[in-house]
Amino acid sequence: DFKRVSSIYLASDKRGLNMLEREYDIRRKHGLPVGFLDAGTLFSTHHIEGPGALKNREAAQMDCYKAATGLLKHHIKKSGLSLFSHTEIVEYKERRGGYALLTGDGMTIRCKYVVVAAGFEAGKFLPRRVMNLISTYALVSQPVEPSQLWPERCLIWETAQPYFYMRTTLDNRMMIGGEDVEFRNPERRDRLLRWKIRRLEKKFKGFYPEIPFVVDMAWCGTFSSTDDGLPYIGPWPGRKRMFFALGYGGNGITFSMIAAQLIKNKLKGIKDERENVFGFER
Repeated sequence: DFKRVSSIYLASDKRGLNMLEREYDIRRKHGLPVGFLDAGTLFSTHHIEGPGALKNREAAQMDCYKAATGLLKHHIKKSGLSLFSHTEIVEYKERRGGYALLTGDGMTIRCKYVVVAAGFEAGKFLPRRVMNLISTYALVSQPVEPSQLWPERCLIWETAQPYFYMRTTLDNRMMIGGEDVEFRNPERRDRLLRWKIRRLEKKFKGFYPEIPFVVDMAWCGTFSSTDDGLPYIGPWPGRKRMFFALGYGGNGITFSMIAAQLIKNKLKGIKDERENVFGFER
């Protein structure tokens, strides 16, 4: 379910426009593909009223669950990967030459290296908290005719905080979301769902009032973010055999690839300057 589509990073206000102008200059400086849409061009090409936007044609969307399970199945078949799902690690001990991990079923796993890629649940492996928990909300519409969807079916994300985003699916539904708030407990997060549904519907109508949006499914969840918006990748200082691949901030697909490259280089003894960008000591 991988499909190449364009993306629009939309300025929500004048402050957002100033930020996008700086972002545009930086991307151009480093040779990254990007275009700038002023208010007139934004409306004529995408039917959105706004002060401006960045447009990137080198973007894509995919089904993340299918992608993750597909990669696992590929390596189980090709590389003999052993996968033990629903296996909780309740305790770990550092030992000479590696680690011993104790499972909830009382089994012990001995290994030379450990890579922790458990998102916000990685806290039990960290000496201190490094992330903030955020509650987020999303809706999916009933299918519509393809002709009713917005131009290019592009991915749209705005600069406002809390943000709003929208995309389409292969079966001609619309997925919208955002309205993030600080996580306190699951009960409070879930109680806000009905109110967040109304707010997200209203935001969508502000962009495309002519497109029929009938909610088919709605849900909420929790993810992690960091103060600087970057992931944490690499070993915790003093733990040379325990690596972390924590793609906090909602960009896990991109950061997971960086993490794979960086940790592989570390294991092979190859110097990687990105350690300074994504490490715990930054």
